[in-house]
Amino acid sequence: SAALPGQSPPLLPAPQAPRPQGAPITGQPLPGKPLPGQPLAGQSPQPVAPQSDRGRPRPEAARGPVPQALPSPGPGGTARPLPLAVQQGALRIERPPVPRYSQNRFARSGGLTDLEAFGLCALAAVTLGALLSNGNRVVSTRGDRVVYVTPQGDYGVYHDDDAILRRPGASVWSEGAPDGRVLTRIVEPDGTVIETLRTANGRVLRRTVTDPDGRRVVLFDDTAAAPPVPEIAQLPPQSPVDVVYGWQTTPDLLQAAFLTPPLSPPGRIFSLAQVRDIPQVRYLVPEVEVSTLDFAPGSSAVSAEQVQGLATVARVMNDLIARNPAEVFLIEGHTDSTGDPAQNLALSDARAEATAMALSDAYGVPPQNLVTQGYGETDLRNPTYGADPVNRHTILRRITPLLPPVGP
Repeated sequence: SAALPGQSPPLLPAPQAPRPQGAPITGQPLPGKPLPGQPLAGQSPQPVAPQSDRGRPRPEAARGPVPQALPSPGPGGTARPLPLAVQQGALRIERPPVPRYSQNRFARSGGLTDLEAFGLCALAAVTLGALLSNGNRVVSTRGDRVVYVTPQGDYGVYHDDDAILRRPGASVWSEGAPDGRVLTRIVEPDGTVIETLRTANGRVLRRTVTDPDGRRVVLFDDTAAAPPVPEIAQLPPQSPVDVVYGWQTTPDLLQAAFLTPPLSPPGRIFSLAQVRDIPQVRYLVPEVEVSTLDFAPGSSAVSAEQVQGLATVARVMNDLIARNPAEVFLIEGHTDSTGDPAQNLALSDARAEATAMALSDAYGVPPQNLVTQGYGETDLRNPTYGADPVNRHTILRRITPLLPPVGP
């Protein structure tokens, strides 16, 4: 993502390259790739188990402190003013007339107002055609997303990473800082407390969760010193395991796919920003393509039938999170190359968010363990122009083993 005026630019996505893949078979690994958990030719079997100690029990004193507020402003500084509703206290999230995931959030109006209501005042103030401080230009403000284009012609999208966390019944407090960052605390009806730190453009830097019993887990923290930006040529091969999830896919196959370790050397870790922005890093872990989702053209709404098709994968994700509360899953949205690339990017981003909301609202998958990102037409399976349905897909990845271990 690019920086807003007055902000230092964050990590930009690496150049995207098409990823060659075979034709998928529903519920099975892609042709030429082993079953999850099976070794490659000439390799010794590898255990199907998490390769990270993220989330393993440890003494409470050993856990890193969870900040209760942003650092105090520097000399002469003042906190960024927040909307009156936030200043007065918590915003309670009311139950919408229809489920969040069944709304077409890509086409809805009033989205930028939502950004302001939840602390992203600078992002809400961005207008169509605005030139940002780094030379990027805003080309779309569709729904609650801001799409920009760089001088090199590459597209990027800002969205509010906290949107999936604001489930009906939750109470939300936000606090701003002079540098534009926003600390938010979300209290769910069962007493679970989620704290996030976002940049001025809505991208989450840190997320922690405290369960009703007081146990805290740091899910990720990009405020710490980032690992070196990887040399693409030196990265290990992409994961040999890709699974297309369909109505008949078994929980055992899904779990084995999610738990297949990456081929990267033990201890090789990346920041969340690097996982989101560099495709070759994402490719290190298996992908699960969700073939039960078939969005209508120009829409991010998930139908009731399609929600039913998420039951098995939601069950597996819930089981994994119950065993390790520090699990993190990335939900990717992709489109074909028909139409305007800026609109495709915003649409894919809204679809990834809607998928997360469906998993969370319909099946109870904890939204704090999910991160969403749209990639538009930048990662085509079939790199040709046109309305090829193979390019319109949603992907789930368990990125836990790529992230640094929790705690100090």
